[in-house]
Amino acid sequence: MRFSGLSRAGTARTLLRLAAGALLLAGLAGHARAQDRTAISGTTVSLAPLKGFAPSTKFAGLENTEAKASMLVVEMPPEAHAQLSALFNNLQTAKTNFAKQNIVIDEAEDIDTAGGKGRILTGHQNVAGTTFDKWVVLLKGAKTVMITVQAPEDSDLDGDDVVTMLKSVSLGAEPTLDQKLAALPFRVRATEPFRVVDTFGGLGVLMTSGPLNVDPKGSQPMLIVSYQTGGQVAAGQLAAVAEKLLQTTRGFEKAEIAKRETVAFAGSKAGVLLSGRTAEGATGKRFAQYIGLGPDGRFVRLIVSADEATYPSLEPAIKAIADSIAFAQ
Repeated sequence: MRFSGLSRAGTARTLLRLAAGALLLAGLAGHARAQDRTAISGTTVSLAPLKGFAPSTKFAGLENTEAKASMLVVEMPPEAHAQLSALFNNLQTAKTNFAKQNIVIDEAEDIDTAGGKGRILTGHQNVAGTTFDKWVVLLKGAKTVMITVQAPEDSDLDGDDVVTMLKSVSLGAEPTLDQKLAALPFRVRATEPFRVVDTFGGLGVLMTSGPLNVDPKGSQPMLIVSYQTGGQVAAGQLAAVAEKLLQTTRGFEKAEIAKRETVAFAGSKAGVLLSGRTAEGATGKRFAQYIGLGPDGRFVRLIVSADEATYPSLEPAIKAIADSIAFAQ
């Protein structure tokens, strides 16, 4: 199954962008000290967090809400490790690829963790005039695991403390699908003929209809629900953001929007629904994209596409899934 028209390799690159650059959280106060071990819900990861960090309700990881610092866990299929290892193990390759996300990588080193050997990249990213220090580690267990820690450059977070925390990471068995769904920052219920294939990055869920779980040709209907963690969106900007996201989603760059509607979605009465065809001409599929704002200015997005002949029969199920979506409390 493709993610928004992505191949398996493209999906890994998308999750890399998510892990390395999505969280634009700021601040960290006080000297960091390790606490008791904490399991990251919905993932294989457990670790001894730095003082002030607690499990997040917005993503798979930890955050210091007062200081606005973060640690994000992204897990991918085990086969993604080979591709990402090639990126992490060559410093120049890492610099080139992360630079595409406006992240400067300064150093790379191997570390020993409780979960096995890892590779850590350190660098920084400037966002809206604020520079964030970043640490990104790659590990392999039952899943390919990538962990990103970040904090503002002017905080007193010590890099040695971050590395110590990352060295404490241990990797357990893969959680069940129900456990991964429960760990998402939103609630969603599949409706036949759609079924859940898997979650990704602790931030999204993939559904399809048909016999295949892996569909590199994109022959089956595809439905993705995902939560946005980076930045905030004002209600008046949502329509523009919806169109921009559609235009930058692989496979939807040339989407032809036939209808723009204001709908109730994800607890908001002012959600945005775009629908039409994925491409101009006779070869496109039909699509729909819902976006709804949460109370903190972040949003949840549903995007679905299917062949022209199949789509009408799926519309009741699509609406039922959209109606089931709500932000986690």
